[in-house]
Amino acid sequence: MTLCRLEKVSKTYAMGEVVCPINEVSLTVDKGDFLAIEGPSGTGKSTLLYIMCGLLRPTGGDVFLKDENLSSLPDTKVTELRRDLVGFVFQETNLLQALTVEGNLRFAQSVGKGKKPDEARISRYLEELGLSSRRDFLPGQLSVGQRRRLIVARALINDPQLILADEPTNDLDEMWAGKVMALLTGAVGGGGAVVMVTHNPQWAEKATKRYLMQEGRLVENGQI
Repeated sequence: MTLCRLEKVSKTYAMGEVVCPINEVSLTVDKGDFLAIEGPSGTGKSTLLYIMCGLLRPTGGDVFLKDENLSSLPDTKVTELRRDLVGFVFQETNLLQALTVEGNLRFAQSVGKGKKPDEARISRYLEELGLSSRRDFLPGQLSVGQRRRLIVARALINDPQLILADEPTNDLDEMWAGKVMALLTGAVGGGGAVVMVTHNPQWAEKATKRYLMQEGRLVENGQI
C-alpha cells in the first residue's frame, strides 16, 4: 500500500533571487519502506519532509497521503490527515515547554487520536528511551540528548503509519542512536514506513533504499 506519493514536486522561494531547494521531485513511499535521504546541508532535505506531510505547500506538483491529494484539501483537513497518519521527528526542539516529559506524550496522544492516554504505551517509550526517571521533568530540565529522545518518543507514541525523521540520531551517543534506529526499524517491520534524513552513513546503511539530494533533485544512491 502506498502511504505517500510525490509527483514532480517543486518548492521555490523569492529571496532577492529565486531559490529552488526542491525541483520536480517524484517519490513513492510504500508500507515496509525505510528510505534514507542524504546530502549536504541546505540542499532541501528537511524542506522535502515538510512538504511530504503538508507542513509546507509545494509551489508545483502534487503530494498524496494515501489517496488524498493535499493540494485539493483545506489546511484543517491536511492537519487531520497528518495527525492520523504521520509521526514527525523534528530536527529542531519544539517540545511544549510548560508540560512535563510525560505530559508531552499525553498531549500528543490526545491530539493525535482524540482518545484518553494509553498509560502502558507511554511507560513503554519512557522505558525504552531512558526517560522513566525524568517523566516529571520539564523539557528545559533535560539534556540535549534526552530532549532528542523525547522528540522521538512523541513521534512514535500514536503508532503512525508513516514516520518522517529529520536527523533522528542528532545529539545522541552511539548507544542511544542505535536504540532509536531499532525503534524506527521496528516500526517498518510492524507495517509502517520511515523516511529519514541523515548525515550519518552508518545509519543510512540500515535503509532499504538510499537517496541523495543534489541541486534540488532526488537521486537514488543505492539499493540494498
